[in-house]
Amino acid sequence: MQNPIDDCVGFRVAAAHRRLDRVFNREYEGIGLSHTHAQILVCLFERGPSRMTDIAALTGLSHSTVSRLTKELSRHRYLRRKPDPTDGRAQLLSAGNRAVGLKDELYRIHALVNARVRREIADADIAHLFEILSLIEPHG
Repeated sequence: MQNPIDDCVGFRVAAAHRRLDRVFNREYEGIGLSHTHAQILVCLFERGPSRMTDIAALTGLSHSTVSRLTKELSRHRYLRRKPDPTDGRAQLLSAGNRAVGLKDELYRIHALVNARVRREIADADIAHLFEILSLIEPHG
């Protein structure tokens, strides 16, 4: 009989994700943000003004989670909202002044945690992991 925990790819990947998320959260809590807050802000820094659906697609977060997190970020003035000129029903989100002031620190923490993880896993294994994870994409 198979062990449903040890043999389940989804279980193993989800557990690894939660462990990695905790590592990032410990670092980001020093500036009052969570890893998922930081992911949204980094998406905005890298892509510029974006719709919530674009952020959800980039981060893999559900639309409802992105909606909740962007409300929190807006309330604390980390991001701005404005109507999307191409779709009156949609909003474009962009980094607010408060987020821009933290940009260097967000990137520093991101690099710090990534370097720590990469020290634990050989470069060849990281490349192989990325290749394998890229196969887990929704089709259609």
